[in-house]
Amino acid sequence: MDNIGRLFDQVAAEAGVTADRAKLAVYVMGLASAGRSLSDTAAALKRKPATVKTLARDFMIDFPDYRPFERYEKKGEQRPEPRYLLATAA
Repeated sequence: MDNIGRLFDQVAAEAGVTADRAKLAVYVMGLASAGRSLSDTAAALKRKPATVKTLARDFMIDFPDYRPFERYEKKGEQRPEPRYLLATAA
């Protein structure tokens, strides 16, 4: 039987994070790709912007107004790999 989706527990276990953190990261990725700013995302999650920045650095999520490790790119250096990779597609 072929699965077309994956459970958050599977995604989280492979990434080495909790299922709640994986869900939060996927939700934040969606908001960032929709063009929401970091402050809008923090307000939607009812979290501090610093918490959302940490999530963005860990999962390498780019917001229109905040890009983790942007200074590396300006220097011509490579951005580091994300600390956690989420493979949500089967």
